[in-house]
Amino acid sequence: MAQALLVPTLLLTAGALTTHRVEALESDEELREEIREHMGRPTTTLDNQLRYLPGAVTLGLGLAGVPGRHKPVDQLLLAALAFTLNDAVTSNLKKLTQVQRPDGSDFHSFPSQHTSLAFASATFLHKEYGGRSVWYSVGGYSVAAATGGIRMAKDVHWFSDVLAGAGVGILSTQAAYWLYPLVTKPLRKVLGNRALVVPSYQQGAIGATAVMAW
Repeated sequence: MAQALLVPTLLLTAGALTTHRVEALESDEELREEIREHMGRPTTTLDNQLRYLPGAVTLGLGLAGVPGRHKPVDQLLLAALAFTLNDAVTSNLKKLTQVQRPDGSDFHSFPSQHTSLAFASATFLHKEYGGRSVWYSVGGYSVAAATGGIRMAKDVHWFSDVLAGAGVGILSTQAAYWLYPLVTKPLRKVLGNRALVVPSYQQGAIGATAVMAW
């Protein structure tokens, strides 16, 4: 468990130390200037799609019959739990920290929600299929890193936002895998194999994801 926590904890800590509220590590402004000088400000919306891609690939592989760590139904519920945790932590951190975006558009910069979801999604792919081939993990995390890079290039996030987002994303999925047996075991005792419900949290709204078996 300690080894699984090391990388995301380092990412989150580095992001927190680099953010404008702390500035213990001064790299945000310098990196932003370098990006603007060499890349300009792209208008692509590719980051909106890339954040979901590793997760979609994971569920697609499961539905296609490629054996993963869990069965497709469990993969769906794990994804729902991971993304719920991710949304809850990321959105509340934004409200708590109130860091202004580099383009000045609002004060919800830290951490990057796109990057956080992308890394949660990539970690989901890694945990389900990384054992079959390391290229699943490489591909998923490459997509997640590209998502964070695009967010910085579009001038809507600082480097610190992306670092922290990556840490939160990885931790969210790790936590989902640790919590999943505890959440589902009592429900399975009551419902058997007929139905399973996992709570969800999206943009401040509490809900649930249900899967029925007939």
